[in-house]
Amino acid sequence: MQKIITNNDLKKISLGVLVAAPLFFLLGYFMRGCGSVDRQAKVTYSGSFTEGTLVSLDSKNVILRDPDFSIPLETVEKIEFLEDAQSLNSNQVSLSDQEKSFVGTYKLQVGIHKGVLSIFPRKTGGIGASLRFTNWGKGTNEYLTGIKVTGKSIRFVRSCSGAKCSEIGSSTPFTQTYTGDLDGKKIQGAYQGSNSSGRWIAER
Repeated sequence: MQKIITNNDLKKISLGVLVAAPLFFLLGYFMRGCGSVDRQAKVTYSGSFTEGTLVSLDSKNVILRDPDFSIPLETVEKIEFLEDAQSLNSNQVSLSDQEKSFVGTYKLQVGIHKGVLSIFPRKTGGIGASLRFTNWGKGTNEYLTGIKVTGKSIRFVRSCSGAKCSEIGSSTPFTQTYTGDLDGKKIQGAYQGSNSSGRWIAER
């Protein structure tokens, strides 16, 4: 029996090609000799998404860490690389010497929660920062606001409201203000929030 392809079928095929083409381009690029990626990425798949460090990409799986995650390539709809400490060089943007001293990726401990803190140059100048916890919420990247460096001290705000809370895995809205001092490769300080407070430490 002959198969008839309708206009709707053609539209679906065209859409599939448009979605798949960037993935095949990425796959071809990485398989030509870039096995290890090590870039912060947001991966959209099966109507959901997750964020982490994209470790590798092959013909079958997309591999992330922090959190550790393997996603079948056939379910992946989109991969977006996120701006982080590795995507821009400190010399490419306007940073003060004090800001440059904070740039890097840190192992983070906030109370009993462990994770990763990234402080990176921004394309628009100055520094940005994000954190994610490996044993809290959904392990999703949270972008920080109100970042201010004064000498060897840093201040930033972690918060969520509305849909953002459900994205990261928080049952309630919150605002936390973090302050800390840099000593070599270590930042130590305190945070004060609407629902909690305590000490935090981050080490490169």
